[in-house]
Amino acid sequence: MTEEISTNEVAVAALVPARRSPLRRAGCIVALILWFAILLTPCFFIVLAAQQEISISTGSAPGQQIRVWLVSEADQRGLALSTGSMRQIGENTICVQTEVRFLLWAGSAEPINYCECYERASSADSWSATTTTTGICSE
Repeated sequence: MTEEISTNEVAVAALVPARRSPLRRAGCIVALILWFAILLTPCFFIVLAAQQEISISTGSAPGQQIRVWLVSEADQRGLALSTGSMRQIGENTICVQTEVRFLLWAGSAEPINYCECYERASSADSWSATTTTTGICSE
């Protein structure tokens, strides 16, 4: 009788799959996300070719966005990427630091940094531009 129990236990143990580690599951999820990103890459370029620009707002300040656009000049061809980050100077004063980088396959261009500052009379009013300077925003 004891031999039957041990044989049954062995048979049940053979039917139950071994537990996989959580790290292995996480790796599969990351690989799946990367695979979908690779599959969606052509969609990104089709939209970029049709619209000439893709812009994603990253905040409420004017110019605070991530922007990708096509550069189609006579002596330059490629892509440009700009990112804007907000710096709060006062209660009703902000500056947006924008960095522009170029990926050109024809021609060349240096990265550009510029700072645009905005003011408003009260929190209910809209922002109005005050200054634009080349380089990093100074506080």
